[in-house]
Amino acid sequence: MKKLFVHHPLFRLLSPLFSGVLVYLLLLLINNNINQLQETFLGQELYVCIGLAYIIQEFSRLSLLFFKRLKRPKSFILKLILQVSSSILITIVLVSITMNLYFKYVLLYTPNSGELQVFNSIFVFITIIYVILYIAHYYLNKINTEKLTQEVAAKAAIETDFQEFKMSINPELLFESLEALLVLMKKDADKAESLADNFSSIYRYILTKKNSELVQVVEELVVLKELVTLLNHLPYRKVKLKNSFSDDCVIVPCSLLQIVETIVKTTVVSEHKTLQIIIEETENSIKISYLHEEKLRESLSIKNVSRILKSYSFYTNNEIKIVMEDKLKSIFLPKLTFQEIKIKG
Repeated sequence: MKKLFVHHPLFRLLSPLFSGVLVYLLLLLINNNINQLQETFLGQELYVCIGLAYIIQEFSRLSLLFFKRLKRPKSFILKLILQVSSSILITIVLVSITMNLYFKYVLLYTPNSGELQVFNSIFVFITIIYVILYIAHYYLNKINTEKLTQEVAAKAAIETDFQEFKMSINPELLFESLEALLVLMKKDADKAESLADNFSSIYRYILTKKNSELVQVVEELVVLKELVTLLNHLPYRKVKLKNSFSDDCVIVPCSLLQIVETIVKTTVVSEHKTLQIIIEETENSIKISYLHEEKLRESLSIKNVSRILKSYSFYTNNEIKIVMEDKLKSIFLPKLTFQEIKIKG
C-alpha cells in the first residue's frame, strides 16, 4: 500500500497503449467513422492517440508525485482542489498544442474548436481517473494504516496483560511449591500445612495487589518473610533475610518479592552456605545487597527487573541501579514518597 500501482514500469508501459486505443475508438464513434475501423485501424491517428496518452499519463503520474511532496497547503482538500484544477489546465494546454502541431504539419490544416474540445474532454477524463486513483489509494492507505496501528496496539496490550498475568501467577514458583508440598506431606503433615499457609499468603498478596499502584514497604516486607520461608523449602540455597526500616515509604507491589526471588534463582545452589540478603534504606533508595555467587549461565541484571523498571518510570525519574561493591552485588530501588509522585504526575 505504500506505492501506487501507476508508478509500476509495466503499468506505465501498457496502460497508454490501451487508453490510446480507447481514445481512438471513441473518436471514430463520435465522428461516425466506425466503418473505417477495419481499413485504417493501424493508421497514424492511432499512433498519435497512443503517443498523446503516454504524454498525458506520464504528466499525470509526475503531478501525483509533485503534489504528494508539496508541503503547502497543509489541508488535503485544498491541495486536492489545486491538484485537480492545475492537472486539468495543463492537460488542456498539452493536448491543444500537440493536436495543433499534428493538424498543422501532418494533416496540413487547422483544427476547429469542436475537434479540440473532443480531444481535450477525453484526455481530461483520463487525467481525472488518475487523480481518483490517487484519492482512493490515499484513503485506503489511511484506513489500513489506522487498522494496523490499532492491531499493533491491541497486540501490545494483550502481550502486556499476558506478561502481567504471568508475573502475578508465577507458574515456576507455583509448581515448585506444589512439588515441595507433595514431598513434605509424606514426611511431616504439620510442616506441610505451615508451608501451605506461607504459599497461600504469598499468592493472596500477589493476586490482591496486582491492581494496586503502590503499597507500603512494611506491608511487602511481611509477605517477603513468607516468601523466604517458602524458598527455603525449595531446592535453592537457603536464605537468611535481614532488614531494618525506620522510614515509611511506598513501593510498586511485588518489587521486593521479584528481586529476592531472582537473587535466589540466579545463585549457585549449595547445602553448606547460606545466602544472606540485606535490605536497608539509604537517603533516596532501598538497598538490597547480597554476597553474590551467581550461576555461570544466569546472573542478575537490569533485564531481570525490566518490568519493575518500567513501573517505576511512571512515578520517579530515579532509575533502578545494580552496583558491584567488592564481593557484594547491590540493587538500589528508588524510595517513593507521595510528595515525589505528586510532582512527577
